[in-house]
Amino acid sequence: MSEENRRQKGFGITRREFLRNSALIGCSALAASQLEFIHGLIARVEAAELTAMEAYELMRADRTLHTACLNCNTGCGLKVKMIEGVVVKIDGNPYNPFTLHPHLPMSVSPYKTSKTDGAICPKGQSAHQGAYDPYRIRKVLKRAGRRGEGKWISIPFAQAVTEIVNGGFLFSQVPGEEKRQVTGLKELHAMQDL
Repeated sequence: MSEENRRQKGFGITRREFLRNSALIGCSALAASQLEFIHGLIARVEAAELTAMEAYELMRADRTLHTACLNCNTGCGLKVKMIEGVVVKIDGNPYNPFTLHPHLPMSVSPYKTSKTDGAICPKGQSAHQGAYDPYRIRKVLKRAGRRGEGKWISIPFAQAVTEIVNGGFLFSQVPGEEKRQVTGLKELHAMQDL
């Protein structure tokens, strides 16, 4: 039944309108709850009501790591802030010209720059999600079936390095690939005198 027919027969709201309105109301409620928290935090900052622990927890130089972002080919400098060994915030490194203009000279002590943050793109700011993503691959996986079957086994890292470098009959347990020999990187990239 079309939407016009449903309205003419007195059904009122369509399923599409119901879903759209429900999503709009839900998102509005979520945004309102977060705005209330943010406005409260800003009011506490302006009134100087933050505790010393809240104000300086992320500003301590001993809880900061300086590194580089590898999410694109630019390699911007990162300033990673940690609490109890867990990354909680990523900002731009103030020593890096990609993140702060003019950037700070390397002669400035990190203790003096703990309150200075550079700019970083959203991709760089979300880099810590890859480290804590529950679906990230944490083991070396080797194909245990034919290509496309989605069968995998976990192997030790040292075994993976050996197989990749040396090659050989790596898939002898897979039906149809018992005699297939894989060329290793050692053979592919052999150093030769010219």
